[in-house]
Amino acid sequence: MDRRKRQFGLFLVSVVLSASALSLLTLRFLRQDEELARQREPGQRVQEVAQAQRELAGNLEKIRLQEINRRVAALESPETARPADSAIVFSTTLNREDLVLPWQTTPNPTFPSPGFASNREVGETREFQAKDFPGAAAAYRLALAQSRQPSEKCGSHLAVARVLVKAGKQQEALDGYREILRACGDEVDDVGIPFPLYAADRLIALKLDVPLAEKYLIGQVHAVHLRELQQAQMIRSLLKAIGSDAANQALAVMAEQLDDFQQVLKLQKDFPRLLPLARQGWVTYGVEPWLLKVTEASPLPPLLFAISVRKAAPPGTKLSVVKTPQSYTLDQAYGGLEMELDTSRFYSGNRAPASLIAMGIGFIVVLTVLSAYLLLRGVNRDLQMAEMRSHFVASVSHELKTPVTAIRMFAETLVLGRAGESVRTEYLETIMNESERLARLVDNVLDFSKIEQGKKIYRMRQIALPDVVRSAARAMEYPLSQQGFDLKVSIEEKLPSVSADADALEQAILNLLSNAMKYSRISRQIDLCCGSNNGDAVIAVTDHGIGIAAHDQPRIFEKFYRVRSAETDLIAGTGLGLTLVKHIAQAHGGSVQVQSEPGKGSTFSIRIPASREALS
Repeated sequence: MDRRKRQFGLFLVSVVLSASALSLLTLRFLRQDEELARQREPGQRVQEVAQAQRELAGNLEKIRLQEINRRVAALESPETARPADSAIVFSTTLNREDLVLPWQTTPNPTFPSPGFASNREVGETREFQAKDFPGAAAAYRLALAQSRQPSEKCGSHLAVARVLVKAGKQQEALDGYREILRACGDEVDDVGIPFPLYAADRLIALKLDVPLAEKYLIGQVHAVHLRELQQAQMIRSLLKAIGSDAANQALAVMAEQLDDFQQVLKLQKDFPRLLPLARQGWVTYGVEPWLLKVTEASPLPPLLFAISVRKAAPPGTKLSVVKTPQSYTLDQAYGGLEMELDTSRFYSGNRAPASLIAMGIGFIVVLTVLSAYLLLRGVNRDLQMAEMRSHFVASVSHELKTPVTAIRMFAETLVLGRAGESVRTEYLETIMNESERLARLVDNVLDFSKIEQGKKIYRMRQIALPDVVRSAARAMEYPLSQQGFDLKVSIEEKLPSVSADADALEQAILNLLSNAMKYSRISRQIDLCCGSNNGDAVIAVTDHGIGIAAHDQPRIFEKFYRVRSAETDLIAGTGLGLTLVKHIAQAHGGSVQVQSEPGKGSTFSIRIPASREALS
């Protein structure tokens, strides 16, 4: 045992030293790699900034050309909306050198027809003076019928819906407001407020259809980035009145739009100073900076682009106007922008963190130690098996020597004629008994060899189990009596026949009886029982000897295994008897069980199903 402990300790030390050396080499390599990376880092950062600057130039040119193409296409067909995620904050035409704000449009003069104007006046008189709401509704409908401009139609729809609400006809008014939201689009009244905004206000205030109004308002927030201040304030007020999660998200977007609105107003004042620079290249403007540029693109008038630096920045970069220790100043063509590289952009962000490296080294050490443990465990098993085989050979030699010596001694006595007539029969019975003992030992070894090779065959047939038990008891009668044992046989006679190999079962019973004789110590009582239990035929052999400890019981059926103790070391045995008993029981579709307690004996039970055929 001490030698094994020393071997285990030396083996473990060698494994730990190897794993530690590997870990130290890995750490040293990583540190060297990190040092080289630090040395290369400045140059690589400069190269990455140059690449990011080229990407920024490509992004800006792509955005500018897309907007020009969109505006040129709008000259021939209805203008398509700019994508919601566009980096363009706004683009607008220049009136000579004056900046035209995106929401500033020159309305076309309209001249209402006499019939429309007359009926609208009648409707207003009946609504506000006479309080004749049905009459007012009729007059507004006549005005609607005679309207020629979209704004006249939308205004008439709004007036009809208004007086219907006053008349208590809210359902009819709801239809009118829905029609305004559907058909009026961007039509505005005399003060520049879109008619659908009035309809949305009424739907929310009167709780006629809040979800429809909410859908319209959120759509307007995402459709138009910059709008006239009065419109923006009205939309914000209505969204606050709704108060839903979607409305609050739209309010957050509007907050950014209003910041941009204020920056546009400031730009309008500063534009004369910036115009010469914007004609030459990109100009940075604002705290949340924009890039400004004036472009000539025939057949369009001169266009001013304002592009969000945040949205136009290449992946893995951050652009700002604030100089930091980590930032790089771009070319003057970009108005003095500062660029910072994100860790996802620069190679140093791909380095494994220290914790990950430590985990990797720990995994190597654990894996190495575990592999060593498994290898050592396998080697120990092989050593144990070799020791068991050696013990088996010694035990078999001893077991063979004993009957052979007895047979030779008694046979020589008979040959020399030294035995009287009275003892000749006893000598011959002894020779026969020792021969049977020798045959059983040889059969055990041969059967085990066949089992190991998978060649063991059991010949099943219907047998009476009591006959097999009696045959085994008769075979052991002489050796039991020679050693002073009293074998008590108890058989339940009405047992049903079972499908079994009679010779194999008898061999299993003989092995159990032989073990009972070996380990009975001073007790000379052995019980052999045959009966039934829960549909199984049960053969049990009980001794009252030294017993088996609980921790040894799971292993006693392993090949070559023998319980090692001071009481068993002097008892001869091969360690195959119980292995053969277990194999025979399982071959018959059954099992073998043990019940034992140290100092009180053991009971081994073979259970065989009596209700079905055993497996061959």
